[in-house]
Amino acid sequence: MSGARSRDARADEPRWSRGDQILWTYTNPAHPGLYDQRPVTVIADDENHLAVWLESGTRMLHHVLADGSGIRTADGPARFGAPRAQGLKRWQGPGIVAVFQPETDYSVWFFENPGSPRRDSYYVNLEEPFTRFDRGILTSDHVLDIVVDSAGTYRLKDEDELEFARSAGMFSDEKVERIRAAADSAIEDVRTWRFPFDSAYPDFQPDPDWPMPDLPAEASWDFES
Repeated sequence: MSGARSRDARADEPRWSRGDQILWTYTNPAHPGLYDQRPVTVIADDENHLAVWLESGTRMLHHVLADGSGIRTADGPARFGAPRAQGLKRWQGPGIVAVFQPETDYSVWFFENPGSPRRDSYYVNLEEPFTRFDRGILTSDHVLDIVVDSAGTYRLKDEDELEFARSAGMFSDEKVERIRAAADSAIEDVRTWRFPFDSAYPDFQPDPDWPMPDLPAEASWDFES
């Protein structure tokens, strides 16, 4: 992993440089010790946002059920309450740009549309505001998501899974209300087409000289798919 770091004089906060490789990591308090971890390359990092590139085929850690089967093979609340193990897989499909903003309860992922070179299909992932550690960022997924197209049309995704998570005891009633309030705030950003929706990231192309990042040497897993 690249060790190049700089500091923003105004905020005195560590910053990464374009081309640095870091770890985009989700933790889950209900399943301590397991990770959803994605090695990525930094596109930009300033006081307003962090943008990273996840390349197609990147090896990443993810959660599986204790027998190695996919989480979504479990029914209802068991998707969140059943015992889990650490899995390894490769990111499928085209690479994506992900943008994180400080103190913001969601990230925005830019996907390519089939037959188009632009990344103008947007996935709003509700999550904890990200925090930094020496090798990357940490956050925690909030299950509920928003899918947005290039025309600004949006729809909520996984509302049923949010209720499953509540039933499994992963989220309290109060937490679910806060997640839904964060979704309302994100929808308002979509309606007004605020950053990062109005950014140049739909036209981003990665540097062809960037090597594919990999997991840390000490990473381990129980199942590979």
